[in-house]
Amino acid sequence: IPSLGQPSRISSSSASATDNLAAAMPLQSAHVFCSHIGHTGKTTLCFNMSCLYAKRHPDVKVLVIDLAEEGDLTKRLLGGVDAARGKDDEVFGSIFRLLSEAGRQSAPSSWVSSLLRSSSSELDIASHAIRVSEHNPNVPENLYLVSSGAWPRNEDPLPEDKRREIAKKIRESLERASESWKLFCDTDGDRRPSPFTMLGYSLCSLAVVPLHLSKADLDRTETMLGLMNEMRKSGEISTQVLLIVWNMVTSQNNAAMDHRGLRLAFTPAKVSLDILDACNTRIAGIAKDEDFAGLFVSGGAETPDDEFIQGSIAVMRRLADNVMKPAEELGMPFVQMTDKLEASGHKQFTFETKDVKYSAGGDVIRGVDEAVRALSEKFEALTVGAR
Repeated sequence: IPSLGQPSRISSSSASATDNLAAAMPLQSAHVFCSHIGHTGKTTLCFNMSCLYAKRHPDVKVLVIDLAEEGDLTKRLLGGVDAARGKDDEVFGSIFRLLSEAGRQSAPSSWVSSLLRSSSSELDIASHAIRVSEHNPNVPENLYLVSSGAWPRNEDPLPEDKRREIAKKIRESLERASESWKLFCDTDGDRRPSPFTMLGYSLCSLAVVPLHLSKADLDRTETMLGLMNEMRKSGEISTQVLLIVWNMVTSQNNAAMDHRGLRLAFTPAKVSLDILDACNTRIAGIAKDEDFAGLFVSGGAETPDDEFIQGSIAVMRRLADNVMKPAEELGMPFVQMTDKLEASGHKQFTFETKDVKYSAGGDVIRGVDEAVRALSEKFEALTVGAR
C-alpha cells in the first residue's frame, strides 16, 4: 500500500483496481468523515475528496449525505455560503425528507417512525438526492447530495435497534441500484456522537478521522474511538478506522521528505515531527490493545508500529487561505480551481466572491490541489485493500 507522498495523479494500477471494484457491486464503499470536535477538516476533505473521486470516475455515481445539522457541506456543494442563501427549503433538508418518506412529515419526532414503517423495497434514496451540478456547475455531474438543513434542529435520541434498521434500509436501497454508487458521509464534530453521527457510523464501514496535530486533541479523540469501539462490540456497527489524517500541519519548507516510512510532500518543523512521532506511537498502542481489536483496518496486536503508521496515517500541510477561502465561499473544489487556472493560461488566478477577491499564484493553487490528490490516492488504495 503506498504511503502518502509526493502529490501525483492516481496510478493506472490503482485506478484499474478501483474500476474493477466499481464493476463488481452497486455500493462500492461507504466512508464517514468524523472527529471529536469541529474545524479539524472533515467538511473540507469530504467536499474535495468526493468531488475529486467523481471527476476521476465518471461512470460511478457519488452520493454525499450531509449528516451535520448546520449543513456546511450542503452549502459548499450548492455553490458556497452566499449562493446557498438564495436556495429554498426544497433544496435544503432532504435528509429529513428521506427519513420521513412514508409519512411525508418533517417534524423531528416523526421521521424515525415514518421511515420504519416503510419497507426496504419502497425506500428510494436516489429520489431524495439532488444532482449537485444543476445548482453548482463547479461540481462533477455524477455527484449527488442528500442535503442537511441550514439551521440547527433538536432531534430525538435514536435507540440502537432503530439506528440499525434505518441504516439497513438506506444501504439496501443503494445495493439494489443498477448503477455503481460510492458513499461519503459528513458528520458533526462531537465527542459524544449525535444521533445523526451514529447513523453515519451505521451506514459506513470505513471512517476517515481528521485531527489537529496535538496530544491534547488525541486525548479527546480517544473518547470518540472508545465509543465507536463499544458500538462495534455490541454489534451495532462494523465501522473501522481506515485513515487518521493529521491535518493543517505547519510546513517549514516545500521539500519532500521520508519520515518513519511516511513519504511527506513537505518538511514540517522539527517540533511537529516530534509531536507526530509521539501521537502516532500512541495511536499504534491503541491499535495493539486487545480491547480495541479490529477497530483499525490496518493494525492489530502483532502489527509493527511502522507498518501500522504507513497503513493508517496521513499528514496534510496547512493549506493556503487564498485558495481555501474562495473554495469554501464559491463551492469550488480544488480540482476545478486547477482546471480553471490551466484553461486560463495565466500564472495566477483571481477568484471573486460576493464581496472579496482572492488572488493566488499558479504554484499555490496546484500545490493545494496536489495535496488533496496525494491524500485521495492513499485513500483509494487503502479502500481497495480493505474490501
